[in-house]
Amino acid sequence: MTDLSDHPLAHRAVLTVPGAETLFRDVRRTSSQWLEGRFGGTVPLTPGRHRLDKATVLTNHTAGLPGGTGRAIRLQLREERAEAVWRTTITALASRDMAAVSVGLEVFRDNDTVFPDTGAHPAPGRPALVRDLVSALRPEDGSARLTLDAQSVEAGGVETLMDVLCDPERRLPVVVAAQPARPSADGLWSERLDRILQQAAGAASLYLLADLEAVDAFREAIGEHHGIAPGAVRAYLRDVDPGWGKDASRHRFVTAARMCDAEDRTWFGMVRAVQRLSTEAPLPRPLRTVLFPDESTRRRGTDGKGTAAPDVPDAPALLLPPRADEASTLRRENERLRADLDRAREELRQARLDADLSARSTAALEEQRDLAVARAEEDMETALRAMDGEEAAKAEVYVLRERLCEEGRYEETVVKEAAGAPESFRTVWERLDSLDSVLVTADAQRALELDDAQRGHIWAAKAWKGLRALNAYARAAKDGFKGGFYQYCSSQQSGGEWPRKQVALVESETTMNRWGEERIFPVPETVDASGMAEMQSHLKIDSKGSTSPRVYFLDDTKGITGRVIVGYIGAHLTNTRTN
Repeated sequence: MTDLSDHPLAHRAVLTVPGAETLFRDVRRTSSQWLEGRFGGTVPLTPGRHRLDKATVLTNHTAGLPGGTGRAIRLQLREERAEAVWRTTITALASRDMAAVSVGLEVFRDNDTVFPDTGAHPAPGRPALVRDLVSALRPEDGSARLTLDAQSVEAGGVETLMDVLCDPERRLPVVVAAQPARPSADGLWSERLDRILQQAAGAASLYLLADLEAVDAFREAIGEHHGIAPGAVRAYLRDVDPGWGKDASRHRFVTAARMCDAEDRTWFGMVRAVQRLSTEAPLPRPLRTVLFPDESTRRRGTDGKGTAAPDVPDAPALLLPPRADEASTLRRENERLRADLDRAREELRQARLDADLSARSTAALEEQRDLAVARAEEDMETALRAMDGEEAAKAEVYVLRERLCEEGRYEETVVKEAAGAPESFRTVWERLDSLDSVLVTADAQRALELDDAQRGHIWAAKAWKGLRALNAYARAAKDGFKGGFYQYCSSQQSGGEWPRKQVALVESETTMNRWGEERIFPVPETVDASGMAEMQSHLKIDSKGSTSPRVYFLDDTKGITGRVIVGYIGAHLTNTRTN
């Protein structure tokens, strides 16, 4: 799943447990304690639908697995609030293949069939129940144990940690922290590490390198690229490859300096990334395919408490004035029938609401699937284009080296290893000085926010490639190239470094009329006395999803600076397609 910003699924955690003997008992007990802490008093966990208050309904279902291979239970809490419908689903399953529990939180906003749009934007947090279940169930992730606190690792335990990192059965990230060389004077490092561990519990396994000896042993075991320095924290994704240096860019880290900087929020970005990976991870097939019967259909003809409603007496055969006792009986019967009708109407409303929420969830999943397919196709095209460019560059280097050798200039054929693609926008910013014909006036913070996204390292590499293409164009313009950047991308001179279909020179008239002020960015006062100028030309770093970063620039290669001025690097600005 990708780009969940418009999906009702806000959080999800899947905990695999080593045995099923007490799974259902522990899940019911822990869930009951969580519910009682929220609503007070005893919460019914008997099968069926229970109204906890005017706006809250709890359902409890049980299902058998095909062929008698196991069974599953599901508790679902639906809260109809003013700003949205919140639905928390707890599913526990025990089969021959696995024992697991999942906790999912969905938030359905701005749905006119449920509530009008109030303009509120709820910010869902991870259900506290996840931590409670981690404590109660002692779940595992491959060879790793999921815990609430970091597991201490000394030098002698590094080999075991390496087994966890390289375990092919691991599903979740591994957060590894290293004790700082010197304790933080204000305790900020410890405070932030505690918050990382609290929020990552259940979404990652947690480890702490106990001392400098352990840090050195870990760096020696995993390699310089994948290691961490004292005081740093790193989240290792699945399929760690210590032998491939480029793989290190996938595993984001926070340095000790940034952990101790009160103004730096990179640590929070790591927490969000770990939680997002847990949410986006596909459900194991047994949890995904289990079906629960609708208990409300089984209770048709009951009084809502599981007992059969009394039969309705036949109507009188003759329309004679009823006696007093008959009139009293009829009034009571009428009241009972009205109560049954009200109950039936409420059950119908509940069923329609459940169906509506499920349909919205399914539609969002299909939309995310289509987005993932389109993004994969785009990434494949980008990769093929990069391979083609790499092969052309290698062929050119071979020819040039041959010519130098023919002239006896052997020493000039040896060059230092060039820096690879940047793994983050922070690295992009560190390299800006190497662009002699591009002036970046963009707000660095807007760009650095992109590092929090799962595709941040991909966007950083593409943005750097785009900046280099702008730099090459500006150099070509100084050497007499007559066209603009779009024409440069279409020429053989560019070597296909940036695809022209990912260049837009203007915005639509509607976009500029309504959101043109968003596209005014800083420039040198020699370009505009106000220090600001409108920029419509931009590079499309991505075209799928709500973030879809952009690089806005002003072509001043024919002007006073003789450079390309980049005024914005960040998430997609508002336009006619913005949700």
